[in-house]
Amino acid sequence: MTGQRDLSSVFAAVLERRLRPGATTPLAVGFSGGSDSLALLRLTLDWAALHGRPVLALTVDHGLNAASQAWTADALAKARALGADARALHWTGDKPSTGLPAAARAARHALL
Repeated sequence: MTGQRDLSSVFAAVLERRLRPGATTPLAVGFSGGSDSLALLRLTLDWAALHGRPVLALTVDHGLNAASQAWTADALAKARALGADARALHWTGDKPSTGLPAAARAARHALL
């Protein structure tokens, strides 16, 4: 087996153990558009296709960079091109002047 097949098998086994058999609700995946989340989304889409489950990719726009809207649009386009439904979530409001990475992570987790 190749490394990719090994990973796919392990991932599928985890989903088989953790998800309710026969469920038809969408599987939600946090998706930044980067390589790690792209791999997660592809593995999820492969598994979902075999089990008749839709996949929803959720992308968080933290609003911290002038290019964040374009990055979010790019991530949504990538997810949709792969066959997932895709939605953007937005971290709005004031941002802290210190501890920004932790605050952004907490906001992302809350939104997801």
